[in-house]
Amino acid sequence: MRFTLTYDGELRSQGNPKQKWAIRQQFDPQLQELWRINPALADLDYARHVPTTPGFPVWEVHHSADKHLPSLPQPNGWVDVLSPIEKGGKKFIPLVRESLALRCGLKITFLRKEEPGKVYQGGDLDNRLKTLFDALSIPTLEQIPKDDPLISDNVYCLMEDDSMISSCEIETHRLLSKPDGSKHDVRLIIEVDIKVTKPRNYNQFFLGD
Repeated sequence: MRFTLTYDGELRSQGNPKQKWAIRQQFDPQLQELWRINPALADLDYARHVPTTPGFPVWEVHHSADKHLPSLPQPNGWVDVLSPIEKGGKKFIPLVRESLALRCGLKITFLRKEEPGKVYQGGDLDNRLKTLFDALSIPTLEQIPKDDPLISDNVYCLMEDDSMISSCEIETHRLLSKPDGSKHDVRLIIEVDIKVTKPRNYNQFFLGD
């Protein structure tokens, strides 16, 4: 499965929790729309409960039952592969997650207010990417703002955590914007390619484009 996310705004090195949350709030509605319009994700919702023990008429079991993998919560012998992940009183809904045996490759077109060709400057780009990856993932408990009325009960994220990025390709360009704009302003075009690590019936929906 492939799709594109975009971001316009500030992206700082070593971004603080508030800045990461602001970035996350731009991705949330895009991912909500993806869940709403993508037929494969609608089909997945109907097949979200997967057994963990074999037996007629069950033909396969969840990949967490493999002996060499750490076990996932398995109430009553079933796994809800789309179960929200609760943290800090909020429910987070990642698309790329361990329960679906998924990883993702990212191809990022990175426009910033720098001269072309200056890819690495004291690790600045790496640190900005770390901020971005954190914002694409479920936050840590310490990163969730307290008493913010703008935070919805269900927050959509790209991935469970940034360890699920299997590859990342960066192409940088000069951002042309208003002359008095912040030096931290960026425009990001993020092409996401979701990959299945252990093919099963319940994650076959991700095998196409």
